[in-house]
Amino acid sequence: MALIWIASVILALLSLVLLVEALVSDNWVKVPEAEGRHLGLWKRCVSQICILHLTRVPGFFHTIRFFMILAMFAGFLSFFALIASFFCSHFRSVSLILVSTVGSFSAGLCAMIMLVVFANTDCQLVMPGMLSYSWSYGLGWLSFFLYLGTGAVTLLTPGSSYSRV
Repeated sequence: MALIWIASVILALLSLVLLVEALVSDNWVKVPEAEGRHLGLWKRCVSQICILHLTRVPGFFHTIRFFMILAMFAGFLSFFALIASFFCSHFRSVSLILVSTVGSFSAGLCAMIMLVVFANTDCQLVMPGMLSYSWSYGLGWLSFFLYLGTGAVTLLTPGSSYSRV
């Protein structure tokens, strides 16, 4: 059973690292016809020159950024609750395993909302038909699936009410 606990910690950490990497990278969308043109949530790059675009962006970018940061905080909560559960099982009357499980599923849900909003509205409004998704977008989807897996594995850890089923 300790192996399941360690696996959930590793999954939570991997999910968090991938989500943070997707958040800070600037390769969400690329322009296949123009070498070196790509776009992230925070920067737009043309031929190795990157420009920050914080406020003058379409409204959906703010929604995407909000849910990405919310997913990151839920992921941090999940990871640190799992680490803390090695030392004590409860914080006051709340099970740390339950906190971690809810944090993992919440991070996955926020990541999914963010990715779906990006896919449905993305930058096709700005440059229709000229864009393709890049590796940062793929990392976002990978972290979503890993967070779902983390939540499922965390339910099986010792101390979880579902581990006895």
